[in-house]
Amino acid sequence: MSLFKKKQSKAAVQDDLGSMSIRRRQEAEEAAARKKKGRLYLAIGIVVAVLVAALLIWDSGMFQRYAPAYTVGSESFSVTDIDYYFYNEYSSIYTYASYYGLDTDTGLKDQEVSDGMTWYDYILSDVEATLDEVGVLLADAKANNYTISDEAQENIDAVLDDIKTSAAEYGVDQGTYLTYCYGKYMTVSTFKRAVTEYYTAYDYASYLQENYEVTEDDMDEYYQENAASFDDFEYEGYYISLGLTTEYDDDGNALDFDADELAAAQETLEANADALAEALESGDEDTIAALVEELGASDVSGLSSTTLSYYAFGTWVTDEERTEGEVGKVEVTSTDSNDEEYLSGYYVVRFDSRTLDEYYAPSFYNMLIQADTVESDDEDDDSSSTTEYDYDTALAEAQALVDEWQENGGSAEDFLTMAEENTDGSTTEYTDVNKGDQNDEVDAWLFDSEHEVGDYDIVQDTTLHGYRVVYFTGYSDLYSWQLDADSAIRSTRYSTWIDESIEAAASSASSFIDDVATALA
Repeated sequence: MSLFKKKQSKAAVQDDLGSMSIRRRQEAEEAAARKKKGRLYLAIGIVVAVLVAALLIWDSGMFQRYAPAYTVGSESFSVTDIDYYFYNEYSSIYTYASYYGLDTDTGLKDQEVSDGMTWYDYILSDVEATLDEVGVLLADAKANNYTISDEAQENIDAVLDDIKTSAAEYGVDQGTYLTYCYGKYMTVSTFKRAVTEYYTAYDYASYLQENYEVTEDDMDEYYQENAASFDDFEYEGYYISLGLTTEYDDDGNALDFDADELAAAQETLEANADALAEALESGDEDTIAALVEELGASDVSGLSSTTLSYYAFGTWVTDEERTEGEVGKVEVTSTDSNDEEYLSGYYVVRFDSRTLDEYYAPSFYNMLIQADTVESDDEDDDSSSTTEYDYDTALAEAQALVDEWQENGGSAEDFLTMAEENTDGSTTEYTDVNKGDQNDEVDAWLFDSEHEVGDYDIVQDTTLHGYRVVYFTGYSDLYSWQLDADSAIRSTRYSTWIDESIEAAASSASSFIDDVATALA
């Protein structure tokens, strides 16, 4: 049949129908109707089959595993991805549940963190913030053809190995174990992808920060703008309270002080603060000590610059206008039941000096040998409140390991291997240590004298109850404060970049997100 014959005109077809008899035309119309009805039934059957298949697929979790539930720019995350982050966040809180006031036997949607926000909403908001960052980082990493570091890959492999080991310990396959930990939709392949994306994102974040160019001029400028965070402050200070005892009603609400009683106490407080200020200004240590004891004053001297920022007198001490020997009184106020402020105390402080401690930060290898606990031989000793340790045996063990290491050549590599094989639950490598980071004994060894690479010693650690063998590996190229400034600058630049990138990459959640962590909700 030719193409022309196959394509008859509409008019020709109508002419053929018109020449039919009425009976034949009715027969033809009825046949056409039956054919149309058959097509309708077929279509309905197809729709029903599709719906049944969809329900089966939904019940199997395929939609939840793969349908986008949260989108950040070009990156999408499924409900199962969100489950991964949700359960990780929950597990970090679970460890300290009682501290946070979280009842682990009650659904997260049935408990509030604060007015109007449930634990479920709180965790989910944290997850969304994490996904915003991960999404931006993944997109940028892909755009720049980033390859993850060996360390990140080792972390990924370690997580996957832990899952395999844990599943074996519980006598179940990995897929079953993962559904226990991360919800009913989790699979081995989905988990592996989520873990890989997470470590890739944050490995890329580290890469970005490490590759910012930071000069010494940048560090100097940062110091000038944030000097109070870097300087050391020498001062002597005390806190004197109002001295009134708060009373409460039957419902546990604090009652306001009597007006006359409050005024009299404040007058006495003012006089006491003046007397202590005068003693501090004169430098009369005997008088200071006597007043502190008499007034029941609290000693707040010698706080670090970081800690100072939390105290009302911190701004006074760190003010650049302070001069040596200057004494100040800093008011502390409280509020009554009408939200009216009243004087409730004084910090009395003498400023002595302000310096920037410039030293090169040491690094070292560390091996901790902890002492076993022993029963007390003292008949008068209350064993329920006192614990004794067998330091002698711990020292002998540490010395034996050092002797063996020395006999084998005493190399840095062998020391680190020895530390990794024998240390008791402690870090084996410390890099760029600041003063005060370690316990007093180790801190003294690191900073009280100069060291050369290869110096080592056995130092008692009364905090961790044992002996630490320390091996000096070198000093930083920059001053410790410069290292801190460098780190802060990189962190600030990254924070600015990630915030701007998240804002530019609009994020949105689908209705599928409601399926997250249903077992916990």
